[in-house]
Amino acid sequence: AQAALWSDRCSLGMALCLPGDEVPLLDGSAGPGVALDPDSGRAFATAAGVLRRGGNEVSVENLRKRYIPHQGDLVVGIVTGRGAEVYKVDIRAPSSAFLPCLAFNGATKRNRPAIEVGTLVYARVEAAHPDLDTELSCMDPNTKKSWTTGEVLLGELKGGLSFEVALSAAHRLLEVDSFVLDRLGQDFAYELCVGQNGRIWLVAPTARETVLLLQAIRRSFGMSDVQVAAMVAKMVEVFS
Repeated sequence: AQAALWSDRCSLGMALCLPGDEVPLLDGSAGPGVALDPDSGRAFATAAGVLRRGGNEVSVENLRKRYIPHQGDLVVGIVTGRGAEVYKVDIRAPSSAFLPCLAFNGATKRNRPAIEVGTLVYARVEAAHPDLDTELSCMDPNTKKSWTTGEVLLGELKGGLSFEVALSAAHRLLEVDSFVLDRLGQDFAYELCVGQNGRIWLVAPTARETVLLLQAIRRSFGMSDVQVAAMVAKMVEVFS
């Protein structure tokens, strides 16, 4: 009975744990945040967070708010300073990041973006080191288009709104089968950039829709798929 109760709480994200706490796998496998002791066969949490069971995998969803950059991460940053050769960018990390002025597709010394302080950018972490500022890049190797076309995935984010969520919530939105984003997309047109640093940029055809979509995404965390569907249905009624 206790095992069944733990399994139910785990699937609902109600079981909290600390590093070193034993995690009953219940015939499942150890996922992120869970380490298996090969000698005893017991599993232990390696991070503080919420226990979750997805399919046959048990993992710990880390609830930390501070983002730690890793090479290859896609992040939404805010330009906080502008120099001759680099932009200073806030990416919600312990230290600032910098974005070289020429780190854009097709950028040259004479033809490069002029990004103002306060602008949002969607960038890739080019290099990350604990003791150095993080280097960013808006070079997209998957396209030959220039930044001037406005059709490159990485770069300046114009218009819309930005908001911040827990890192774990951002990771859920980045999943291929994110229910709330798929459901909203059935009835609303919008563009969204989810940074792995927990900052999100959102834009819709009108300011009202943008705000309502933002609120819906925020409210969806902790909701079941049925509850999300009901929430979106009410939103559709408002606009019908």
